[in-house]
Amino acid sequence: MPDRHFLFPKFGSRPRVLVPVLKGQLARPIMSIGDALLAFPGTSGSLLALIEANPNLPVGLETQDERPRDMLRWLAGLDYESKQRRRMKVVLRLSADVVSSVRDAVAETRSTNLVLEWPTIRSPRRHRLSAMAAQLAGGLPADLMLVRSDPTAPNREVAPRSILAAIRGGPSARIVAATAAALADVYGCALTLIHVESASQHPDRSRREWETFEEIVEEIRRPSTVARQRRGDNPAAGILEEAVGHDLVIIGSRLDPRQPKVLVGRGLMRTVRRMQCPVVVIRPKQSVSWAPLNRAERSSIA
Repeated sequence: MPDRHFLFPKFGSRPRVLVPVLKGQLARPIMSIGDALLAFPGTSGSLLALIEANPNLPVGLETQDERPRDMLRWLAGLDYESKQRRRMKVVLRLSADVVSSVRDAVAETRSTNLVLEWPTIRSPRRHRLSAMAAQLAGGLPADLMLVRSDPTAPNREVAPRSILAAIRGGPSARIVAATAAALADVYGCALTLIHVESASQHPDRSRREWETFEEIVEEIRRPSTVARQRRGDNPAAGILEEAVGHDLVIIGSRLDPRQPKVLVGRGLMRTVRRMQCPVVVIRPKQSVSWAPLNRAERSSIA
């Protein structure tokens, strides 16, 4: 149990987390993030173990299918190296369409956070996972959390000693800060919040974003948090420099109405690929009660 009681209601409801997994994927990183978010009272979450339907299985032999037991054995073998413990309940689901199964589970559990693997070239199920994530990109009533694992240890759980949260304007600002503060409390680690500002943006926009950033820092009320501003011609380069020395980076993305199935922009994708630590990219649901004013002027770090 975290030492400090973080008040999620400031940023919406307490998390109801859903973590879908396919057998064979790099599951520890996303499982560890899901379990960490459940360390607070009143939270709930499920590890949705998706068993892909076998079209070659003869009718009447479903009871002889060993895959559910194989899935449970596989999950049981995904122990953590750290002291973090498993908190999510395991739900097995036989699925002919994994995307539909995830959407159904989000609706059934009224999930607020959907945690998915950001597949890389080293991900064993990267093609399946990429297709699933793209199809889940739009229209979900939950914040989407994409977890890119540590490039040096792809299937190791996330257990940071220092977290960096890069915050700009837009609807992701508060949910990024809230998630970062919550995880910092769970892991008992240092937290740095940086306000990323482009030197070319309009002064009025810079002022509004800075005021929002100051409000967020005040709302978190975490005495040990380091908060500072980063201004330059290349925000992505600034984030990469700030990320050095941190064990986890949390950053926001946004939904582009013109490309609803594009999870992240190319600029953000290039930035994440260059980071040498685990990264959580948060894409908020389209409708959020805590979004700041001037919603037409949403921005992403790219």
